[in-house]
Amino acid sequence: MNENEQQHSSFRERLIQKNAVRKISKMTQEEKDELRLSIRRQLFKKNIPNYANLTGLEIGALCSPLLTKEESDVKYYDIFSKDTLIEHFQECYPGKTFVDVDFVAKTRSLSAVLGDNKFDYFIANHVVEHIPDFIGFFKAVSESLNDGGKFFLAIPDRRFTFDHDRPETSAGHLIVDHEDNGSVDAAEHILDALIYHQDHLKMNVYWSDIESGRYNFVHHHHVFNYETFLDRIIKPLVRMRYFPFSVLDYHYELGLDNEFVIVLEKCTDPEKIHVLGDKIPIQPLKDLSSQNQYDFREQMAMIAKSGWFDPLWYLSKYSIVRISGLNPLKHYYFWGAYHGFNPCDHFDSKYYLDSNPDVRKVGLNPLWHFLHNGKQEGRTPLPPDRMRELEEAEKKAEQELREKTARQTEARLAAMEKKAAEVALGKAEAEAKSEVEEEDRAKAEGKAKADAVTKEAPAAEVRANDAKKADAKADDKAKSAKEQAPRAK
Repeated sequence: MNENEQQHSSFRERLIQKNAVRKISKMTQEEKDELRLSIRRQLFKKNIPNYANLTGLEIGALCSPLLTKEESDVKYYDIFSKDTLIEHFQECYPGKTFVDVDFVAKTRSLSAVLGDNKFDYFIANHVVEHIPDFIGFFKAVSESLNDGGKFFLAIPDRRFTFDHDRPETSAGHLIVDHEDNGSVDAAEHILDALIYHQDHLKMNVYWSDIESGRYNFVHHHHVFNYETFLDRIIKPLVRMRYFPFSVLDYHYELGLDNEFVIVLEKCTDPEKIHVLGDKIPIQPLKDLSSQNQYDFREQMAMIAKSGWFDPLWYLSKYSIVRISGLNPLKHYYFWGAYHGFNPCDHFDSKYYLDSNPDVRKVGLNPLWHFLHNGKQEGRTPLPPDRMRELEEAEKKAEQELREKTARQTEARLAAMEKKAAEVALGKAEAEAKSEVEEEDRAKAEGKAKADAVTKEAPAAEVRANDAKKADAKADDKAKSAKEQAPRAK
């Protein structure tokens, strides 16, 4: 093809794209959603043509699954059950039917939920931006995929979402999230999501609310851009051995520009990973032969649990660390220990290294060495004068604690005696009150009986008089009858 033909072909393609964009712009939102789903399905079937005979898992399908159970042996995974999803999201999707969730995560990790289950393909549309540990998520998916398994994703393009003003996530940020001593500090993610949100002027953001976990909402932990995603994210992660996938397809639909699609293939050999056919140079594995035999994560964990490292004291003592925003334990472990920074007020890093040149020579963290070896070997954490001061202070503190404990014990005993006396007094008062009440009841009963007798006396007297009158009347009748008897004869 000559230059004129190439120009003509390029012009024709641009014209076709322009007409397609114009056509899409006239669609309703429902028509755009249907077109977006159709394009996703085309790309999926193009890259996984034998899907009908495979077993797959779709994450976060809600009411718009890419594949139905009638089309493939697909299972659905979500953090909530179907009933909970309907309760929370039915208003957002009126009239839609939610999928039956086969794997309910709740607060568990992907690996913990899936266990030994293996799949031929994974689907995750508008999911990965919600994952705090981006790298950990992809590694977990890789572990649950069969060899050569595919991973289909649709990812929001931040330029066309409410995150359009937010700085794009870097590969370095993702690595720190993954390597940060086994946990991700989501505070920065939440702050970025709020500060750069398109409606940020309507929001009041307070650090105290971040710390207390008040902002418990579904936000984007990370944001990406179609034009830079491969070069800024995928290729660096592949090169540094963090991303166990090759990129098979990469698609962006003009007019439906709020997302882009990427299709990945599991690759267990880093040397064979490619991005759209291009081989990515992989950095060599680090030579650990010259390193000390202990893993730095285990050393840091031991220091953190020992109680000898006080992060609040460290930040208060060394304002330069506080201002920098660095993790205090990391700063001390990797840098501060070798530059005169102390982990607490009862350990002198410089003294320990100066007094123990063998520790300095092999580059071990002084506090870790003291906790792991030095304490048992009789090595001291402070200069002699400071040790004496510390011992005296500890003795004084112990004496004060004993005295305080004695006072507290005495106060508790006095309180118990007072309580017992109050109980006894209350019991005596209750018994006296009961006796008085019993006496009052007896008096009341006696009075009631006397009143009854008094009330009954007049009636008895009337009855007696009536009886006397009746007897007199009877006597009169008998006398009269006796007098009349002779006459009758």
